[in-house]
Amino acid sequence: MDHNEGQRPRSPGDAGQTTSNGTAALVEPWLLLSEQLTPLIGESGFCALFGRALRLSAVRFERLGSCDSARPVADLLMSLTRTLNEIGPGHAAQANGVLLGTFTTLLGNLIGEALTQQLIHVAQESANGQKHGQEQK
Repeated sequence: MDHNEGQRPRSPGDAGQTTSNGTAALVEPWLLLSEQLTPLIGESGFCALFGRALRLSAVRFERLGSCDSARPVADLLMSLTRTLNEIGPGHAAQANGVLLGTFTTLLGNLIGEALTQQLIHVAQESANGQKHGQEQK
């Protein structure tokens, strides 16, 4: 069995690390991903993909099952923040990392690995305050 099965490189920010910002830092990658993906797949598409990732991740972290995956994205992220706060700092980063890995795996299965990595790269650049090469013209 592959111990890395279903896992991808972490996306924007390191969702496995808790910073002084706590849960807000854990939710930041989701905000960046939603900004990149919503124009491409729509808000309902993003929320549906997120909901599927929640259901799959709840197998490892049961408390993730209590997170509401309804629209709009802002409500979804508020629900995730509440759920991660309830999980507590000891497990929130790990649960979020599993959720993020599941989400990117599902996304990669839908749109392909190369495009998924490109979107994650663009979101990382946005997080660092850089502009994508095509946007600098």
